[in-house]
Amino acid sequence: MSETAFEMFVSLALLLGGLLALAFRKRRNPLIGFRVGYTYHSERVWEKVNTFAGIFSIVYSLFLLALALYGVSKDVFTLVVGMFAITQMFLGLRMAKREYEIEEFSEEAPEKPPRTSKTEGASIKPYLLTQLGFLAFYLLLVALLWDRLPERIATHFNASGEPDDYSSRLWGAIGVPVLVWLLPLVLTLPAKEPGFFARANFYPRSLRMWCLFTTVLSGGMVLVITIALLYNAGFVSSSAISYGAYLFLGTLVFATYRLLTVGKDERV
Repeated sequence: MSETAFEMFVSLALLLGGLLALAFRKRRNPLIGFRVGYTYHSERVWEKVNTFAGIFSIVYSLFLLALALYGVSKDVFTLVVGMFAITQMFLGLRMAKREYEIEEFSEEAPEKPPRTSKTEGASIKPYLLTQLGFLAFYLLLVALLWDRLPERIATHFNASGEPDDYSSRLWGAIGVPVLVWLLPLVLTLPAKEPGFFARANFYPRSLRMWCLFTTVLSGGMVLVITIALLYNAGFVSSSAISYGAYLFLGTLVFATYRLLTVGKDERV
């Protein structure tokens, strides 16, 4: 698939997502829409936030489609998509929280999540600092190895550990890794928002274990991109990529198991 075809596919997928969010803005469901605790607990909040999310996605998808037709590079396109996802999540969650809090003060406020430990946020500072430490370590390594990196570096590897996609040195060594690192960070932040998880079938048994899971995810991702950096600098062979990926997947499976099997005494 060519870069333009890939970019058009992503743009049209986002357009479809926006249209579906608008189509289901009056019907709460577990599959389509901006689905967080705040929106699940109120029909009005669900409709308002998903109206925003749908329109936002449609407008942004058309902007991305224009970029694709203009022929921007995949690196720039990926960066814009990442910015869109983070912005939509931040604005949507902020709107949902504000609207739900307004509704809580209303005498006609409908369903409310019970005031239990599930509505108490978690202390995420240690986990965020750990994840920031992972990134700092990686960026320090990039600075030390910068002169050894080629102008075009491998950024994607096949199942055998062989490179099958390349990017510029700046984007491949810094841009892509930072975007990858942001994923678990963004997944950690909602743990301090009790309304984000305030739904029985959408709630992790332990917010502490959830934060540990996302931190393990962050560490594993940084491990893999660090090995890729060492490969591009000529210090390790491509087989090291495969070994690092297997180690990461094994650790992630164990972390997932722990997340799903938290004992009652650990549910904090």
